[in-house]
Amino acid sequence: MEAAVVSASHGAMGSLLGKLGDLLTARYNLLKEAKGQIMFLQAELESIYAFLKRISDAEEPAEQDKCWAKQVRELSYDIEDSVNEFMLRVEHKCSSKPHGFKGFIKRSMNLLTTMNTRHDIAKEFEGLKIRVKEVSERRARYKLDGDAVKPNNTAVSFQKSNTAVDHRLLALHAETASLIGVTGPRDQLIKLMDEKVVPAHQLKVLSIVGFGGLGKTTLANEIYRKLGNQFQCRAFVSVSQKPNIGKILRTILSELGFRAPMDSNFEIWGESELISALKSFLVDKRYFIVIDDLWEDSPWDIIKCALPKNKNGSRVITTTRIETVARACCTDHIEYVYEMKPLNEEDSRRLFFKRMFGSEDACPSYLKEVSAEILKKCGGLPLAINTISSLLASHTQNNIKEYWEYVRNSLGTNFDVSPSLDAMRQILNLSYINLPHYLKACMLYLGIYPEDHTIHKNDLAREWVAEGFISKGHGMDPEDIARSYFNELINRRMIQPSETSCNGEVISCRVHDMMLDLILHKSREDNFITVVDDMQQLAEQQDKIRRLSVNLVGARDDIGAGSVQLTQTRTVAIFGIMSQLLPSLAEFKHLRVLIIEDGSKGEFRLTLLDLNGICHLFQLRCLRIKSRNHRAVLPSKIGGLHQLETFAIDATIEPSEGLICPTLPSDIVHMNRLLHLIVPETIIFPSGFGNMKSLRTLHCFNLENSVDNFKGLRELTNLTNLQIKYERAGFFTTLSNDDKAARCREVLLTCLEKLCNLKRLVVHVSSSRDACLDMSNLVPASFHCLQIFHVFDGTWFSRVPHWIGQLHSLYDLVLHVKEVLEGDVGIIAQLPSLVHVRLNIQGRPKEKMVFGSGFPILKFFEVSCSRIPYLVFEAGAMPKLERLHLCFKLMGCDRYSGAAPSGIEHLLSLKEISAYIGVHHANESNIRATTSTLRKLVCMHPGRPNVNIWTVNEYFTGSDEMFDELDEDWDDEGSCRSTS
Repeated sequence: MEAAVVSASHGAMGSLLGKLGDLLTARYNLLKEAKGQIMFLQAELESIYAFLKRISDAEEPAEQDKCWAKQVRELSYDIEDSVNEFMLRVEHKCSSKPHGFKGFIKRSMNLLTTMNTRHDIAKEFEGLKIRVKEVSERRARYKLDGDAVKPNNTAVSFQKSNTAVDHRLLALHAETASLIGVTGPRDQLIKLMDEKVVPAHQLKVLSIVGFGGLGKTTLANEIYRKLGNQFQCRAFVSVSQKPNIGKILRTILSELGFRAPMDSNFEIWGESELISALKSFLVDKRYFIVIDDLWEDSPWDIIKCALPKNKNGSRVITTTRIETVARACCTDHIEYVYEMKPLNEEDSRRLFFKRMFGSEDACPSYLKEVSAEILKKCGGLPLAINTISSLLASHTQNNIKEYWEYVRNSLGTNFDVSPSLDAMRQILNLSYINLPHYLKACMLYLGIYPEDHTIHKNDLAREWVAEGFISKGHGMDPEDIARSYFNELINRRMIQPSETSCNGEVISCRVHDMMLDLILHKSREDNFITVVDDMQQLAEQQDKIRRLSVNLVGARDDIGAGSVQLTQTRTVAIFGIMSQLLPSLAEFKHLRVLIIEDGSKGEFRLTLLDLNGICHLFQLRCLRIKSRNHRAVLPSKIGGLHQLETFAIDATIEPSEGLICPTLPSDIVHMNRLLHLIVPETIIFPSGFGNMKSLRTLHCFNLENSVDNFKGLRELTNLTNLQIKYERAGFFTTLSNDDKAARCREVLLTCLEKLCNLKRLVVHVSSSRDACLDMSNLVPASFHCLQIFHVFDGTWFSRVPHWIGQLHSLYDLVLHVKEVLEGDVGIIAQLPSLVHVRLNIQGRPKEKMVFGSGFPILKFFEVSCSRIPYLVFEAGAMPKLERLHLCFKLMGCDRYSGAAPSGIEHLLSLKEISAYIGVHHANESNIRATTSTLRKLVCMHPGRPNVNIWTVNEYFTGSDEMFDELDEDWDDEGSCRSTS
C-alpha cells in the first residue's frame, strides 16, 4: 500500500486506510457491529483506491472518471474527519481515566454513557458504509472501466528524501538575467533611457510590454541592478491584477528609504497622505523606480501623481502585458514603449541546452531533431523553455529519446502560429501532469499564497507536514523530506528561487503568475483550495471548503461571510488585516493549519486578534501569525492541542489580566509534539519549561526568564535552532548590566555543554554593551555540529575566542569583539566551511589585520568598527571572496591617514565592494578624499568589481545597525541571504 499521506489526486484516501487499520486494534474496543463495518469500509476503500490511482495516473481521463474521482476524494475527507473525531474521544477518555477506588466509581457511573457513545459510533460507521456502497455502485452503473484508462507512465513514482537544489540551475538562473537573450534588450533600453528626446535631466518613463512568460520582469530587474547605484534612491514594486494602492505606495516609500515620523502610524495613512509624503521625499532627489506588472492604467494614474517631475535625471520603468497601458504610462512619448520579443532561435537553443547538458555541443546527436521540434513549440518564451527543459532534465531513465518524443507529441501546435495564454498553460500543465503524486499536492498548496508573495521554505515545509502531504515512515524526518520536495520543485522550474542563503541554499521562492494561474485552475477543478478576496464570496461556494485562502488587502469590512459551513476546512490562510466579520475560529473543527499575515512593516498594533478559539482545534498542527497590526490575545490553556507541532507568533502579545509581561499558556509545557516555538522576545515562559524536550526551534529565549527556566533550557537537548534575545525597549527593566552579562554567559555555557545538537545559535542583547561573554576555551566535541553562530550588539567577546577554531562545521559567523589582536584572524581563517563572516569591532584595530592563507571558501566578508580598519590582503588571500563590506565613521577633522585596505587586487573573485560611512562632524574634504581613495582601490582590481559607497550624517559606533542599514540580507532564521 502507498505511504499514508494526503494527496491532490487521491484526497485523504492513503491516510484514511492507515487509520481504519488502527481502529481495528484492541485499544479502541469497538462493538462487533462497528468492527464489521470498518472491515467492510477498509476492503471497499482499498478497491476504490486502486481504481482512483489508475484514473489519477491517466493522461486525459474522461469527464465521468474525473467527476467520480472528485466524489471519492470528497468522501475520503469526510470519512477521515469522522475517524479523527472518534479517535479523539477515545484518546481523551484514555488520558483522563481516573485510577483507584474513585476511579472505579467514576468508571461505573460512566458505563452507560460510554455504551451510548459506542452505539453512536456504530451508527455513524453504518452511514459511512452506505455512502461508500453508493460510490462503488455509481462506478458500476456508469461502467467506468479502469482498463480503458490510458496510464501516464512518464511520471516518476518514487519519493526522494535528499534532493538538493541543482546548482547548475542556480547558475543558469543568474546567467539568464545577464547573458541569454537579455543583454541585447537591456542595452537597448539603457540607451533609450539616455536618449535626448526628453532632456536627460528630466523625469523619463519607459514601459516594457509583452505577453506573459517573455521575461519582462527579468529584463527590468537586470536594468535595475545594473543602473541602480547611479541614483540616490530606488524602489522595485509589483502591482499585480488586484492592486492595493495604499500598500504599493507604502512599499515604494519604504524601499526608497523613507522613515515615517515616530508619532504617526504609517500603516493607516490614506492614499492622499502617502502621495504627499512620496512627492515631498523625492522632490530634490534623483530616483529610479520600477513599477512591475501593471494590468490597467488606473493604478499608474495614481502612482504618477506621487512622482515629482524634477530635473535630476530620474527614471521610471513600468512593465505590462497590455499595450494601451504601456502607452498610457509613457504619455506623449510612444518611442519609450519597448515591445519584448520572443527569444530568437539561437538564444532559445542556448537556454534550452544550457539547462539540459551545459552546452549545445554536449547534446547527443539522436536528440537534436526532437529537441528542435520541442523548441519550436515553445515559441521562444523563456518561461516555456525553462519549464520544458526542467521537465526533460528530471527524467533520467534509459528510454530518454522515447520520453522526449512523448513530450513533443503532448504539446499542441498552436505555438507554431501564436504564443498565447492557452498555449503556455498547455506547456505548464504538461509539467504538472508529469509530477509524481507526492509533489502534486505540494504544488497545488502554493495557491494558498497571494500573487507575488515571497514563500519561505521552512514555513512551507512545516505546513506540508501539518497537512499530511509528507509520509512519516521510513525513519526519515518529515520536514527534511518536505524541504527535499521544495528543492525538487525548484529543480523542475515549477517555482522560482527568490532568496538564497550565503551557503547557496534556496530559502524562499516565488510562483510565476502564469504558474499560479494554472495552480488556481487545477485547485478549482479538484476543489483543493478555495481562494476569495471578499468575505461575501464564501457564502457563494457550492463545494465543501477544504482549504481556504482569504486575501483581505483592500477588502470591504462591512460585508460578512454569511452562513457557510467551515467545519471541514483543513487550512485557513488570511492575508491582510483580519476582518472582525470572519467566522469564529472555533467553527474550524478540523483545522490543521492556521496562517494570518498582514504583510505590514509598521510599528503600531491596532487590532485585537483573539486566539482563544484555537483551544477547540483538536487537529491543529501549525499555527503561524505574522502581524504588526494586531495585538494577539492567547488563551490561558492550550493543552488540548495534542497535535500541535509549530507555534509561531510574530506579533505583540497582550499580557494576561493582572500581569505586566506577556506569558505563554501555562500548559504549553506539556505539549510533547511541539517542535517549533517562535514567539516575541517579550514573552516569559511558564514554569516546567524544561519538559518541552521535543523542541527543535526556540525563538526567543529572554534573559528575564526565571532561574528555573534557565536550568530547564539545559534539558532541551533536541534543540537545533536557538535564539536568545533581550531588547532595550519593552516590558523588561529588572536586570542590571552585570546580571545580563552573567545570564548571557550562563546561556552560552549551557549551549556549549549540554545542547549538543545545536546547528544555529544567535545571541542578541541590544540593551547594554557590558555583556562580556568571555569564558572557558574548551568546547565539547558534541558541539562541533554548529553551523551558524551570531553574536549581536550588546553581547561581545574581548577577543576572538580560541574555541571558535574548533567549530569545523561553521559556515556563518557574526562576532562582536572589543579588539582584534595578532593571531585572532588566524583562529577563524582555518575554518574549512566558513562562507560568511561579519566582524564587529568596538574600537579601531590597534594593529593591521593581515589576511594571507586560509578562508578557503569564504564568499562574504564584512568588517564594522568606529574608524576605518587597516586591512591587508596578501597574494592568495580569500580565493573565493565575492563581497567585501566595510562600515566605519570619519571622526571630526581627522585626516584619512592612508589606512585604506591594501591588496584588494589579490581578491581575484571579488564582485562587489560596499562601504557605509558615518560622516557625523566630518568635513567635506575628508569625506571626498575617503570616497575617492576607495574608488581608486577598486579601479586597481583586474575584475573591476561594483563599488557602492553610502555616507550617512549620523553618529555610529561601529555596531550592527550599520550593516542592517547597508543591506537587509538576513532570512527569518537569521542566516545571511542573497536575492536571486
